[in-house]
Amino acid sequence: MRKRHSIVIGQRRGIILLPDESMYIVLNPMERTLFRLFLSHPDGIPADSLLAHWKELCHIYEQESCFDEKQLREDALESLCSESKKVFYSTISRIKKKFISALGTRKASPYIIARDKTGHYRTRATLG
Repeated sequence: MRKRHSIVIGQRRGIILLPDESMYIVLNPMERTLFRLFLSHPDGIPADSLLAHWKELCHIYEQESCFDEKQLREDALESLCSESKKVFYSTISRIKKKFISALGTRKASPYIIARDKTGHYRTRATLG
């Protein structure tokens, strides 16, 4: 039987609970927004398709961000979805580093967002 690797979105802003590991990870608002997006798309999302999920990203980031002004939130998300993907890749990298730092490489692998053979980015973790 395969282990589940479940995740719980904590009530406090920034907290990702890992019940299977009896610990939590703290992510900044952009990291947690991106992580939540990929949790809700288990089949993955190609990096070039982030804009297709604009409304969903806006909704999640509104919950995660401390910015009250809609334009500030949208500006931050525009940089995440930009054509260069520079902010996207660095955000994915920071998330990966936080999980590896907390769990070690082997235990972190199901939780990190990684590109699969089809070019889709996804995590093997599920909302628990």
